[in-house]
Amino acid sequence: MKKRPAGAGRVLCWLAGGVLLCCVALVDPSSFLRPIPEVMPPAPVSAWPRTGTVPFNPAVAWAGPADFPQRRDDLQQSIIIEDFGSADSGSFPLTWEAWRGDDGLARNTYTIQEENGNRYLHAADDGSSIIIRKQLSEWDANEFPVLSWRWRAQVLPEGGDERIGSRNDSAVAVYVVLDQNFVGVPKTLKYVWSTTLPVGTYHRRDGIGRPHVIVLESGEEKLGRWVEESVDVHADYLRIFGKKPPRKAVGIGILTDGNATGTDSQGDYDDFVVHRRGS
Repeated sequence: MKKRPAGAGRVLCWLAGGVLLCCVALVDPSSFLRPIPEVMPPAPVSAWPRTGTVPFNPAVAWAGPADFPQRRDDLQQSIIIEDFGSADSGSFPLTWEAWRGDDGLARNTYTIQEENGNRYLHAADDGSSIIIRKQLSEWDANEFPVLSWRWRAQVLPEGGDERIGSRNDSAVAVYVVLDQNFVGVPKTLKYVWSTTLPVGTYHRRDGIGRPHVIVLESGEEKLGRWVEESVDVHADYLRIFGKKPPRKAVGIGILTDGNATGTDSQGDYDDFVVHRRGS
């Protein structure tokens, strides 16, 4: 049997490493940190069907934060995954972290605040554009496919348009990651309150790792008011990626940013809950 020339194995390792680094380098940083300016005009918007609705029902069995039931336990219909009630006012939310960003900058952007005895997360972007995330590997979106939360846009970034890199800012945005590929590139749904795009807009900018953006709220009509959202993330994932998500999710993320437009951007978040369909 022929011997491989000396150093050939090392060269192959270098080549494999180089390919992996190229894959990582191609991951779109704007899906985590900052948008990349674009000179091309945006594509026309596409209508997106609204999925999922969960009216409040006090008779439904609820589980506490992070208290995920065993599979096939039909008693717990809804599970609180974050209500920000455990952290002190003025602090950074517990069990959250910067997502491919700096924890120090994240702590300057996101703080727990209190209003009428209720604690919630306030976000005010200082140009850092930092996503924070909560890992939720125990969440099975096949059993709990609907995600609901409350948010409040306080200040809309001027001219924000999530289709364009140089204007890709949102007062409030929620990321849902149910899966990722073998090098860690997430398959991301991004639900936004847009400054300019109409409700129902669906868009994804070109590039590896960019999120699939779905507009749930738009403009100033509800500015300064708490709005409850409810989306069937399982149905949205299936429609976009053509298959069911795995039984272990990756997590959710939050982003309030105004760095692309260079304008102020502020918003609030509260009460993230997952539900069985029909609960």
